[in-house]
Amino acid sequence: MAIRTIWEADNHYGVRRVYLELRKQPEFAKVNHKKVQRLMHEMGLKGIGYNKQSRKYDSSKGPEGKRVKNKIHRRFKTDRPLQKLSSDVTEFKVPATGEKVYLEPILDMYNNEILTHSISTRPNLEFTLQPLNQLVERMPELSYRTTIHTDQGWQYRHRSWRKTLKKNRIIQSMSRRATALDNAVMESFFNKLKVEIGPLNNYSSAKELIDAIDNWILYYNNTRIQAKLNGHSPVEYRQMAA
Repeated sequence: MAIRTIWEADNHYGVRRVYLELRKQPEFAKVNHKKVQRLMHEMGLKGIGYNKQSRKYDSSKGPEGKRVKNKIHRRFKTDRPLQKLSSDVTEFKVPATGEKVYLEPILDMYNNEILTHSISTRPNLEFTLQPLNQLVERMPELSYRTTIHTDQGWQYRHRSWRKTLKKNRIIQSMSRRATALDNAVMESFFNKLKVEIGPLNNYSSAKELIDAIDNWILYYNNTRIQAKLNGHSPVEYRQMAA
């Protein structure tokens, strides 16, 4: 059955995303949402939820730098690409080796696309600046300002990060201390990633984990549909709007 085929391709899909994926097939274009829900219940199919708790990486310790005010104020919606961006650093630990892996993505709140990212076993300044430098190299001329929102980690308070933003006329915004909801868009992305790549004890080395993260981000951007994007992946949504 088509429903089972969609679910088996990604068992994190719940009723809403299975329904949206199913409707892309011409023969199921008029399928009813409640029917999909009933059939999935009968087959015992349900998406794996995102209630797994993970350790939050604390990047507050480091050079003092400069803090700025929150200019996003949880207004995450935008109808313009590259208007509101978000970034953060998260940590993974490989139980088999004790190695740590750090990820810093830059996400566009317009379509939740990961525009650039860096992965390293050392969360130093070079690691933090890499995705920002890649971003400014690729950014087109815009008729409106770009704002990037982060927490108050030392990397984002650092002179080099702030200087790069100022040079490229990007507005800086920071969450309040110990307020995860101020950057809920990025927290949600990290949650999805950590659940869908599976338990960390499945990985034998940092390199294996890094490869898995890179591959998942590629899948997330290009294939993984989102209900908030009307059943499209981030890249599909951007291309359709263009």
